[in-house]
Amino acid sequence: MEINSEVLGTLVQNQEMADWWHSAAIPIPLVDQELAVTLIGFNPKTDDQFMIDTEAAIQNFLELQAFDKLKMAPHIFANFVDICSYLGEDDIPENMQGAQPLSIWNFVHPTAIYASRRQSNDKDIYIVLACECDWEKEHGLQLVFRQGKKLTRVSDQDGHLTRSDAFDIPDSEDELLSAF
Repeated sequence: MEINSEVLGTLVQNQEMADWWHSAAIPIPLVDQELAVTLIGFNPKTDDQFMIDTEAAIQNFLELQAFDKLKMAPHIFANFVDICSYLGEDDIPENMQGAQPLSIWNFVHPTAIYASRRQSNDKDIYIVLACECDWEKEHGLQLVFRQGKKLTRVSDQDGHLTRSDAFDIPDSEDELLSAF
């Protein structure tokens, strides 16, 4: 089955996950590459609001530009430092020895975009930029944007849209989310 989106074009239903819909790759100015977008948790027969909210969030996300990566770099670098604190020095990739916040994007490799609605609290649409990264080969990296506007989480790809949800804490104690 297929449906059309004004922002994403034709979306094709996933054969195994009925509430997952995939777009063709589209240009993503933030990372200067084309990536497919997958909508998760969408039933077009019962949830018209999902598509309206998702298109608005994707449009916001597409307005982010390469220079916006500078604002995100300290948060991504903090993730790198945190992961490295669990590793032995021999496990830190050689090419990352001495990495700095402004160069951290050189070690981040975006692979896909996911859009889904948070199931608790704000029930907003969150855009997830899924990435591989040189310092966390097994779990990768996810950058999460509430309403597609602002970075609200940097973590491994754990399936949670917020730190609040991941650690069962109030939204007010989630530093990036509460700053939204």
